[in-house]
Amino acid sequence: MPKNLASGPGTNVTNLKTMIAAILGYGDRYNPINALISLMALQALYLLGLSAVNSVDAVQPANTNAKNARTDAFDLLDKLTTRIGNAFKSIVANEPAREHVRSMILVIKRGRVNLKKEQPPVTDPTAEPTNGKENASHKSGYDKQLENFNKLIYYLASFPAYVPNEADLTVESLTAFYNELNAKNQLVIDTQTELDKARIIRKNVLDHPESGLVVLAKASKNYVSSVYGARSLEYRQLTKLRFKTYKS
Repeated sequence: MPKNLASGPGTNVTNLKTMIAAILGYGDRYNPINALISLMALQALYLLGLSAVNSVDAVQPANTNAKNARTDAFDLLDKLTTRIGNAFKSIVANEPAREHVRSMILVIKRGRVNLKKEQPPVTDPTAEPTNGKENASHKSGYDKQLENFNKLIYYLASFPAYVPNEADLTVESLTAFYNELNAKNQLVIDTQTELDKARIIRKNVLDHPESGLVVLAKASKNYVSSVYGARSLEYRQLTKLRFKTYKS
């Protein structure tokens, strides 16, 4: 079922429905030569627009829920990595290795895309060398955190002595948690793809420069003005109906 269409792109669809109701009252005098704004064409366009708007609304919740679930899961990573660092220090006496783990954890903690700007940059000790021109933002913060968390797990696994008694800090448990995070991140990507597709279809139906709902609705208003006059009650009935382009 559609949600409130009286906002955003849905406003255009709602207003077209109102316009069609008015046009029905004009009877045979509404007889444009432009077939794209005939009564039947406008009625079909309304149904197409309604379907396009509802399709976006239908897939939006899955994306929102996936994002919320991902945020909740990744929020656990901060405290978990702190515990990992402390566990490693309590087991492995190698100071360079401790420092390396500390650096890797800092990279994970500060790798989210929404970090405060005043935080100092952290050098990733496991990063591949670059030529200095590579765009560091080509991955999302979640992707980077996943990548660096995976590197940390592999590094911990390289120390046979790292076998903590705490079940959730073992390499096996951390790997399982990584897989869970990866699945939640992938679900966001998948649902975002579906949402983007629906938005593209909606954009084309509503805003196509030649066959879109917005341009044809305006053309219909102009036709009514040409038939009845700009000061007529019939045209003034339609002037309050706004049709405009919205950002996707």
